[in-house]
Amino acid sequence: MTSVLAFERACIRAWPAKHETTIDGWRAFATAGKSWRVNTTWPIAWTGPDLEASIDAAEQWAQSHNIRPAFKLADGGVHPPHLPEALARRGYRAHLPTLVMTRTLGHTPGPDRSVGIDEEPTDSFWTPLRLAAPSAADFAERAEIVLRTTPPRAFAIARLDHQPAAIGFGDVTDELLGLYLMRTAPNARRQGLARDIVRALCGWGAANGAHTAYLQVEQSNEAAVALYASDGFDTAYAYTYWVKG
Repeated sequence: MTSVLAFERACIRAWPAKHETTIDGWRAFATAGKSWRVNTTWPIAWTGPDLEASIDAAEQWAQSHNIRPAFKLADGGVHPPHLPEALARRGYRAHLPTLVMTRTLGHTPGPDRSVGIDEEPTDSFWTPLRLAAPSAADFAERAEIVLRTTPPRAFAIARLDHQPAAIGFGDVTDELLGLYLMRTAPNARRQGLARDIVRALCGWGAANGAHTAYLQVEQSNEAAVALYASDGFDTAYAYTYWVKG
């Protein structure tokens, strides 16, 4: 059974930040302040002698990179375990509960429609991502993150009426397939394209040495959670982002 820390470490490598450092064993990341995963401190290990001093250092490092100090706390992967209490005393609160859902890659059903998979992003790949992005800055940060990744990786795209309609990005790290950038253009939603992308990437991941797939989905996104559950994904653990205020 894959541990929480194994999934967390795979995510770090699959979704690389622009800047990173180690603070008393914690991993701290900064990019452009949009994608929480690459703009927070991950307390997956701790070697410091003074917890308050470690928190101070994490806050100072974030501020030096012009991002808001924040911590990503994963169930079963927080070190030291009493960190939430220390953060709460400083005014931090939990936000954006997110599920990590996983499934084994044995027999994977194929997609109902054709899904193209490339090793490099094509111009068409960016179209659904740009259409689904809340801002140009959000799109730019995520595009830059993906371009920092290394093989084995897969850029999946499904079309509707010959136009790019849905995408997904897959990365294999330590035999774990991470599914990212699941995006569907607004005019193509609720037509099963997301399921086709997931199945195509799972098939690709199994062919490239992965034994388990994982993805991250906001707990409040009930439609997406139900979709992934119906395709064999179960919740392995959850995490929250702790931010002041």
